[in-house]
Amino acid sequence: MPNPAIVKRLVAEFTNRRPMRTTSLIVTFFGDVLSQHGHTIWLGSLVKAMAPLGINERLVRTSVFRLVQEGWLESKREGRRSFYRFSDYGWHEYQRAARRIYALENSGWHGHWQLLMPLEVPENVREKFRRSLQWQGYRAISPGTYAKPGDGGLTLQETLQEFGISDKVMIFDAKSSLLSSQKRERKLVHDCWELEHVSQGYKTFIKRYKTLLKWSQQRKSPSPEAAYIARTLLIHDYRRVLLHDTPLPEQLLPGNWPGADALRLTGSVYKALAKPSMQFITENLETGSGAMPAADASFIERFAGI
Repeated sequence: MPNPAIVKRLVAEFTNRRPMRTTSLIVTFFGDVLSQHGHTIWLGSLVKAMAPLGINERLVRTSVFRLVQEGWLESKREGRRSFYRFSDYGWHEYQRAARRIYALENSGWHGHWQLLMPLEVPENVREKFRRSLQWQGYRAISPGTYAKPGDGGLTLQETLQEFGISDKVMIFDAKSSLLSSQKRERKLVHDCWELEHVSQGYKTFIKRYKTLLKWSQQRKSPSPEAAYIARTLLIHDYRRVLLHDTPLPEQLLPGNWPGADALRLTGSVYKALAKPSMQFITENLETGSGAMPAADASFIERFAGI
């Protein structure tokens, strides 16, 4: 059955982007799909998984090679077949992102901030550490000082241990003083967290995917392939928007913040597409040990509160 126009449009929009960011889409696939279905995939099966998304075999091979070089993936060869999975680094990075993507963490706030100052972070991990801090919601509020509403908790602790830099940063807990201007605090957040840019990203995302909601919830379920395509691109674009955002408390956000609407839209569409998309995954793709297994039990926790 041919894919509907709404799905063809999403694929065309993705493949027409410059740059297309194929490596990023593959990271989304490994996190959204493989993390729940066996963790490992045969290269030929990955090529098959990317084809409906407009990615040809040459781009897949180039992208996985680059991701291995960058430390996101690791490969294993069995005979003439190559298999891929997240490296420890890739797995930990995506798991940290997943807590935000699938609304698995509480972003409650009680007026406290955490300040982080990298002192002797080795150059070979500096950029990866900075990107990880970005994902976790830290922003540079002055040269050499990062801040985040709330605290880093276990996620930050895991990051410092993973990079071996627990003794190379200083971390301070702080609270906004009554002597501080609330207007100035909100301006700091607006500028350092680039709220105008983030807000526009959410609005663009909502405009692109709002028509999926009615289609995904129609009485006749979407075909497995169409559901898989829509689900993958939905989560990929939502992940890309979140890359620039921080789960800031309401007190620090402008009115009518579109982030909550984007979360509800993503969760509602994702849950409607879950069953048919999993049918495509288990019937068409292979892990390192045969057919792709059913999703882990933890899959049902994704967007559970939506």
